[in-house]
Amino acid sequence: MHPYLKLLRPEHYLKNSFVGAPLFFAGHELGNGIAPTMGAFIAFCGMASAVYIFNDYHDIAEDRLHPEKKKRPLAAGSISVQSAWRLGGIVSLLALALGFYIHPGVAGVLGVYALLNIAYTLQLKKWPYLDITIIALGFVLRLVAGSQASQANLSPWILGETFLLALFLALAKRRTEVLLYHRGLVTRKNIDRYRLKWVDCGLIVLSILLLSGYIWYCFTPEVMRRYGSEWVVVSAVFVAIGLIRYLQLALLKQTLKSPNSVLLDDRIIQGALLGWIIFLGGLLYG
Repeated sequence: MHPYLKLLRPEHYLKNSFVGAPLFFAGHELGNGIAPTMGAFIAFCGMASAVYIFNDYHDIAEDRLHPEKKKRPLAAGSISVQSAWRLGGIVSLLALALGFYIHPGVAGVLGVYALLNIAYTLQLKKWPYLDITIIALGFVLRLVAGSQASQANLSPWILGETFLLALFLALAKRRTEVLLYHRGLVTRKNIDRYRLKWVDCGLIVLSILLLSGYIWYCFTPEVMRRYGSEWVVVSAVFVAIGLIRYLQLALLKQTLKSPNSVLLDDRIIQGALLGWIIFLGGLLYG
């Protein structure tokens, strides 16, 4: 991969697909929101890349001592600091301009996301559990940006479930890092302040909250009216399969893979996600 492309971290763009969630859940109501949502997705990818560049610049000295992070373009010296700053500036300005063109609210959300992540890089990531909360808020902001772009109403249930899911995934990633720390590989400064027992308890509690909250959401009159069916609760089966499978991999098989890698590799979780999308899509658009 070319160093400049590697600096932008395109492999993380999948996270920005949350921007499309408000449009997906709107069903037939907002067919003309596809183009603005795609634009918001692109804008968020650009701002996320700018944030990654800032983070790599801030952590350049530490990354050079890390066995894997030393391969990053700035740490490896394949891109100069000046070039990285120029690229980050251009990408962030283009992202803000595109966001403003779509809707001023999208640009506002992008600005909040950038400021939140700058604060995270400079200080907030040093605090255990607060760091993953900030990461989870980033996913909520993606939803808000998508809502602003498509003008789709956001249910408090969707916001809450997204926050819990993002918190679950962030904590799952920390669990992997705790296991690596116990094997002598330090991936971040505050990882020694995470306790494996508490992380495992947190994952179980979050999975219970996620599933119970989702089932409750499915039984709300608004949801049954929107989907035109009382059978929407059946989709909770796919959610349960995905959560239980991940807990099995993490707690029983002690996987060292990150949540991203698990999603890309595990056929059961992929099947659960695909089944959930097809089932809800069939109810919404069938």
